Amino acid sequence: MLKLDRNDPLDRMLLKELSGNPVLFDEWLDAMDELADEPDCEQILRERGLDRKAVLREAQKYRADFRARLAERELPVYDRFTLCRQLSELAKAAPDFALLQIFCEVLCDPGFLLDHEPEAVGEEEQEEEDEQVILQYLSFMEEWDELFQTLLRRGELAGKFAEAAKQKRSPRSADCAAERKDEVFRCFTELYDMPPKGDGRILLDNLVAYMQIAAASPALRSVEPLLLFRLLTRRQSYMCGTPDLAVDLSAIWKPDHNKIDADNGRNFRQYRTNLQLFTRLCQIYERDSQVDIPLCWYGLDQITVLGDFYRKEISKGWEYADSETDLAFIPTIEELVEDRLFSCFENGQGDNVMLNDSGLPLKDLLRFQSSTDPIVISALERISDYMNSHALDLTKAFLHADLSEMYSLCRTILEKSCIRCSISAHELPFYLASINEGLMELQDYFASQYLILTGYALTDTPLTKSPARIE
Repeated sequence: MLKLDRNDPLDRMLLKELSGNPVLFDEWLDAMDELADEPDCEQILRERGLDRKAVLREAQKYRADFRARLAERELPVYDRFTLCRQLSELAKAAPDFALLQIFCEVLCDPGFLLDHEPEAVGEEEQEEEDEQVILQYLSFMEEWDELFQTLLRRGELAGKFAEAAKQKRSPRSADCAAERKDEVFRCFTELYDMPPKGDGRILLDNLVAYMQIAAASPALRSVEPLLLFRLLTRRQSYMCGTPDLAVDLSAIWKPDHNKIDADNGRNFRQYRTNLQLFTRLCQIYERDSQVDIPLCWYGLDQITVLGDFYRKEISKGWEYADSETDLAFIPTIEELVEDRLFSCFENGQGDNVMLNDSGLPLKDLLRFQSSTDPIVISALERISDYMNSHALDLTKAFLHADLSEMYSLCRTILEKSCIRCSISAHELPFYLASINEGLMELQDYFASQYLILTGYALTDTPLTKSPARIE
């Protein structure tokens, strides 16, 4: 059966392609170069000063411990979809450090934790299996630690930002030099036109006033660039035209509900300019030890749509900031989950029962799905549209279907997709296998939504909506 390893560079490219994300040719070349230079197991162990048998014992012990921890919480090992759903329920009910560890392990598992253990094999095959476990374990530990630290950092930032957002009313101001007022003023006037009733002197005075307000509160001081940014964007005309402006800070920290797709031409320019303002404010404060720049970026992502705008519209090849590295958004839970390419299917397309039962080679199925025949293209599009419109019900049916029920389900989807062309006996297995693949993708999608919920619950990040529940 086909089995793709997301830690293998080429397999990772294939998985991206199969999930509908085209891979650039240069990425394929980079993956080939990476494979060409990749050391073997013995070389890796030698370079790290590790003993083969000791590492293998350690990996096996880790796997046994992981499965024991799942058993303690009555979490399944081999039913990955149920594992994801139950993890989300536990995380929402009682988030704790141990669940965060399990969450990271599930996301980073290259196969040796959740996969079925192979049947007994010969000595040579066993040696190859042991090498795979060793390489998977070493790679896993590195990725797990990186993800774990990132999630801990998100949780820490969430707590700090919640504390800053509690500052609902302006505290008593403190005397401070407000030496950055001229830089902030110049930054603003270079990017924005002064409002019709605005006055530069009023703006400077208000900037000084809110710098002094921030100086009186360590929580506000840590996010001073974000505070000034919100005042200069959400209260722009008042900052420029109202002497001795008094702002209830609770309004400053309320999340925006803009739609980044609405009136996109004007919004694109406005969001772009706002991002420029924020990056420059962070540059002005970057050497200030009392200011937490990562916290400012985290807060910006929580209360504005600029993070979503950046990721959706201009995350690659962005030309508008002073430098590309200045866009220091911490990865979202969605990005962290999607980057791991988690799948409910241990063997990838090898678990496509319609493909296996028909005996079709995978390459023939891929060739069929990339057909230039307009009839085939139209039929596959209709199938996709129907499945997306009935995703929840189809996924529920797919979860509990045996082989005969799978045939019935796939044929029903084919019939209800309103395909107005006759399908030959030769083409039918290709359509059924394509539908089975689509059902697998739907299940993976809902599993990823449960994982995203889990990540948010464990890092105490506000949720915008909950995915539909599937039993």
